[in-house]
Amino acid sequence: ILTSTYIPHPLLSQQAFSRFVQDYLVFGNAYLEKRTNRFGEVIALEPALAKYTRRGLDLDTYWFVQYGMTTQPYQFTKGSIFHLMEPDINQEIYGLPGYLSAIPSALLNESATLFRRKYYINGSHAGFIMYMTDAAQN
Repeated sequence: ILTSTYIPHPLLSQQAFSRFVQDYLVFGNAYLEKRTNRFGEVIALEPALAKYTRRGLDLDTYWFVQYGMTTQPYQFTKGSIFHLMEPDINQEIYGLPGYLSAIPSALLNESATLFRRKYYINGSHAGFIMYMTDAAQN
């Protein structure tokens, strides 16, 4: 809904805005790079991939870090990155995505589904599940 209602701006296209929002929703961090011409005028706002963007020791310095055989880290111009992040109570450098708290529940549901597939659906069951407790434990 957010990207469909966005009105394109001369500095930020609808596609760039969509990438910015996608990074924010997936990673809890989104970065916009201010691109300037030789006169120092802003010509575009381009999203930097949150997957590879890291903060430097100085909190106003950002790096594009994509390791590989021939890839070297690239330092963005100081002050050219806008960082939007989800709040995190444990640290102030990166954000956390909102869906993180739902992951344990999803994994537990997956475990229950795997159990059901292995022991119930294939017919290797007694037709019921019996819980047993020992009276001595109470």
